Amino acid sequence: MSVSWEFADAWVFAAIAVYGRPCSLLEMIGAGDWINHAVLLEDEVEPALGKLTGAGLVRIYEGWTFELTDEGASLWSDGVRDLQAHMQQVQDRLAVIEPGTSTVRLAPGVMGQALTAYRTS
Repeated sequence: MSVSWEFADAWVFAAIAVYGRPCSLLEMIGAGDWINHAVLLEDEVEPALGKLTGAGLVRIYEGWTFELTDEGASLWSDGVRDLQAHMQQVQDRLAVIEPGTSTVRLAPGVMGQALTAYRTS
């Protein structure tokens, strides 16, 4: 079965990248909402993280904290000031990179807790 990039992969990538530092799951959810005016779902986050970590673009730390690798930071940086243009650029750049096939499973309840915290903040 062939793995391909989806919009959600670029969305998760950008939600991590906008911080320029390690970010929490809660921060990623907030940035994702800011970027796409929608809340990321667990079934979007897990496959995206698998592809992104497997491709060497994102690293995951204990406590579900995320940051770009050097390769990910190179893909993100370019000085594009318009967010939509930047998202398109990320999608175009991902298209020439082989998606990773790693499996990432958030701990049970972690995404629900983060979504609840986001919605009540």
